[in-house]
Amino acid sequence: MVRPFVLALCLLSVPALASAQDCPDWRLHAPKSIEANADALYTQYQSPTTAGGDVHLTECAGIPGIGYLTKNPDLSVQYDALGRGRQLEFRVLSDCDTTLLVNMPDEQYAFADDEDGLSPVMRIQAADSGLYDIWVGTIDSAYCAAVLQIETF
Repeated sequence: MVRPFVLALCLLSVPALASAQDCPDWRLHAPKSIEANADALYTQYQSPTTAGGDVHLTECAGIPGIGYLTKNPDLSVQYDALGRGRQLEFRVLSDCDTTLLVNMPDEQYAFADDEDGLSPVMRIQAADSGLYDIWVGTIDSAYCAAVLQIETF
């Protein structure tokens, strides 16, 4: 027989588990992935995407930022720095107010918003080789068309 105290603890932990599952997760599959190196990205790569999602980022403990995005990354980039020490830049172009969340090769999240009032830009100096998972979000809960640009300098 389950004791009422144990049952109550189990039931109290269910909402916490549900909200953790509703946050961006770099372990989930991105619908699109590329492999690129520092030389190839010297020519800008562009990927059309839909910004936004049903996950409210401010409710995700341990992940910086604001806005709405999806649980799965929009794009995964397996990046080879080739020992070049180049700056890696992620930029979003859109007519709506967008945000940018990137999970770095060290599994840490970085967030960017409003380089020019609407579009986020993230610049990583001497970017490391590894997997970069990228989410394009929106400040409000609406979805909109966007273009993710990736380039090295």
